[in-house]
Amino acid sequence: MAADHTHTRDLDEAIETVGQVYCQHQLQLHARARSIDTTLDISGSARQPVVRLRYGAPVIVDAGRFPDLFLIMRSTGGQGSVRQGRRKASWTPGGTVPVSPNVGTEFDFGADFSQTTVKPDKQKLEALCSRWIGHPLEETLRFELAPFSSALERTWSSTLALLEGGGSDALSAAAEASLEEFLLTVLLQQHPHNYSDELASPPTSLPPRLVRQAERYIQEHADQPLTVAEVARSLGVSIRALQAGFQACRNTTPMGFLRQVRTERVRQALLQADASTTVTELALRHGFFHLGRFSAHYKARFGESPMATLSRARKDSLAR
Repeated sequence: MAADHTHTRDLDEAIETVGQVYCQHQLQLHARARSIDTTLDISGSARQPVVRLRYGAPVIVDAGRFPDLFLIMRSTGGQGSVRQGRRKASWTPGGTVPVSPNVGTEFDFGADFSQTTVKPDKQKLEALCSRWIGHPLEETLRFELAPFSSALERTWSSTLALLEGGGSDALSAAAEASLEEFLLTVLLQQHPHNYSDELASPPTSLPPRLVRQAERYIQEHADQPLTVAEVARSLGVSIRALQAGFQACRNTTPMGFLRQVRTERVRQALLQADASTTVTELALRHGFFHLGRFSAHYKARFGESPMATLSRARKDSLAR
């Protein structure tokens, strides 16, 4: 991977640096452009980096067959477009378009176009899609080449903020696994692709005994980097069937049950806290990546904020 920050006015260096981050490609300046002024920054974690790129000149990028690479590209300024085969989509500032692999791909970026891009792992994304529908994919996953809906755009904006703040030391392994599965699930559930119809079809619900087995598995592994996909795999069922079983038997979701278990364990830890303990430390350790949502879940379950629990525990400790 390229350095965390690169700034160059050299065309060949820009091609080489961007190629290391994305893929080999051809870069051509528009006829009216005289020079390039490229800035590239990488933030987030090693598990899910976020790339910011601005060429500073109108360019055409021929990415060829775009091998095995998903790009979730959001415009942070200027105009741009992408063509894959006979399909074309355009960006306006604040809009996001997913670009799928193994199709002839050409980008046309204006001089002021800047982007913030996430590269979800193709193997993990397709494995999760397969786990959702309950069988191996028959063809490569391919998203519709179109901008996100306004609702998905709002979700994606907040997700990007979490990713960019998720440096290697910011999240525990459990929290990072939860965030990664959330990101991939949002893409699969909220943007059209070639498995969307199957994903939306009614699943066969699990019998109560398998729901109980799933609950035991969650309780036994809640302190680990556990995902819903892993729970479904342990039972040999699809995520859709697992979701339906929990809804029918428990009126919740597998993630809701996992969140409940982890919230209770955070409370137990808060009640035994010492002077150096923080709410943030415990929440991240137990797999929560969005601290605001964690606090809301905690207060809804226990009738007080996690900070109130911690303060009371410290007072009780001093009184003893």
